[in-house]
Amino acid sequence: KQWYQRRVRGHPTVSVDIDMPSVDSSGDKHDYEQVEEGADVEEGGNTDGDHLLAIRKQMRYPIDKDPNWLLSTLLGLQQYLVMWGSTFGISVILAPSLCVDSNVAAKGQLLNTMFTMCGITTMIQVLFGTRLPIIQSGSWIFFPVAAGILSKTPCKDEYHVIDENGNNVTQTWDPNWHSRMAELQGNLMLASLAQMLLGGFGLVGLLLKIVGPITIAVMISLIGLNLAIVAEYQASQNWGISLLMVLLVTVFSEYLKNVPVPLPYVSYSRDEGLKYGVTWLRLFSTLSVIISLAIAWILCGILTATGTLGEGDKARIGDMSKSINDATWFYFPYPGQFGRPVVNVGGFVGFLAAILAGAIESIGDYFACAKLAGAPPPPKYALNRGILLEGVGCFLAGVCGPGLGVTSYSENIGAIGLTKVGSRRVILCSAILMLVMGMIGKIGVLFASIPSPIIGGMYMVMFGIVTAVGISNLRFVDLTSSRNVFIIGVSMYFGVVVPMWSGKIMSDPEAAKSIQTGNEEFDQLVRVICTSGMIVGAAIACFLDNTIPGTSKERGLTSYKFTAQSCADKELLKKVYHEPVIEFLAGRLPILRKLPFVPSKADF
Repeated sequence: KQWYQRRVRGHPTVSVDIDMPSVDSSGDKHDYEQVEEGADVEEGGNTDGDHLLAIRKQMRYPIDKDPNWLLSTLLGLQQYLVMWGSTFGISVILAPSLCVDSNVAAKGQLLNTMFTMCGITTMIQVLFGTRLPIIQSGSWIFFPVAAGILSKTPCKDEYHVIDENGNNVTQTWDPNWHSRMAELQGNLMLASLAQMLLGGFGLVGLLLKIVGPITIAVMISLIGLNLAIVAEYQASQNWGISLLMVLLVTVFSEYLKNVPVPLPYVSYSRDEGLKYGVTWLRLFSTLSVIISLAIAWILCGILTATGTLGEGDKARIGDMSKSINDATWFYFPYPGQFGRPVVNVGGFVGFLAAILAGAIESIGDYFACAKLAGAPPPPKYALNRGILLEGVGCFLAGVCGPGLGVTSYSENIGAIGLTKVGSRRVILCSAILMLVMGMIGKIGVLFASIPSPIIGGMYMVMFGIVTAVGISNLRFVDLTSSRNVFIIGVSMYFGVVVPMWSGKIMSDPEAAKSIQTGNEEFDQLVRVICTSGMIVGAAIACFLDNTIPGTSKERGLTSYKFTAQSCADKELLKKVYHEPVIEFLAGRLPILRKLPFVPSKADF
């Protein structure tokens, strides 16, 4: 430990926002200090290469080393399980806004589509994007915008339809919900083009100059705060089950996270032959959400079987056999499965704001992932290429239709610090698992039948964490400055109050008359923007932060900017970030090296 403190903590590092600290196999957390360039360090080893070497020595498998395929599959399964809980929550949260909350088959379709898109976009990012071991997943940052777009047409309590026998029957979900999804698809596809342009033209640096830690903190915090009404709606259907879910997640993820669990193992090698025994793994820290969900789900089944949960109780588990039998074994999401995409101005502007916010967050994730995976800091061409292909991923998500875009997933970066495995092969195995699970239709329907109060309890924990992650960005800011306190307070309060007022406008025709400019499209644009507290708060915070006088240190820009020293090991830099297909094309068409996402001759 003393050697670690001398060799690692005494060297200059990349200044980067890491949401989850590195955790070694003993459970000790290492909070890497941010050291300015040129600072005095111990023992005279003040090169960025020495620091990178120290990090790589701690790695079991750094980014340029791969475990065998069996171990890669097991580690890939762990990465898949880390992202499963949040991705599952993101997938089904749109169901009430799409008016299909009671349609298990439709929710299963959303689940399958989201996991399939996550697998495809993760492969694209790992193989052709930044080439870092980073997972792409759905982001909560898109939901407030999607909910605002869908809120202009409220759901009904009953829908009258004609069944297959020609009888007029009523049901609780909208038979034309595909048209609602098509509106999300079209606006997401159009907004994702802006992210492609951002990376394709190398405008990432310009975006970082405008958006600072105050804007990021307000934006992310308001996502969690504005989603409180969603968590309350789901949890209030049975507070007992919801609070049980909260308690289980808390116990497993916090109190028991360092408690090892004995598991038997069997291994074989030519040199040592057959070996078996017991290994101890910290399963609770990785599988806390899944274990909690399984316990609560089983308990609901028992209470249903014994008659404790009466008819109409939302925690009651109904007969899932028909839904599972009706579902196909294999489900392949395809472009246009929900119909022709629809575009409107309000939806485009809303998704554009979410896209830009996601891009900023992903840039921080790139630096964090590189650091924990034992890779050099990503150069500009890798950043531009990553943002470009992340825009491609959002476009594909819009084409096939989960309704929400994808961004880099911070929690899986923390898992790299935990396992000390930064191999790209592991993440590719995880992406394959996402594709397999996403294409099995019956699995999607099974998970879509989880009772709403269990989901509500999970949302209460997740949305609280999202809010706290936003607040954590304020650690870069001088909170003793009255300027910063004013900006944070005013922007966050507006981000809470304006959506409350906008909700009344959407539901009350008389109140809607308060926004009448004579242009219906502009009125609709204002209404959609006002429904998203994230957009309102972030816009106010960004404007005030860039117009009210303040020093860079006071605003937190000196420690927040993603700056890094150049890497002396050019071979390692090339091995990690140079993409073979682009290098092949650039070797035959040298003019391609003028593009911001292609390495120039100076990068060799």
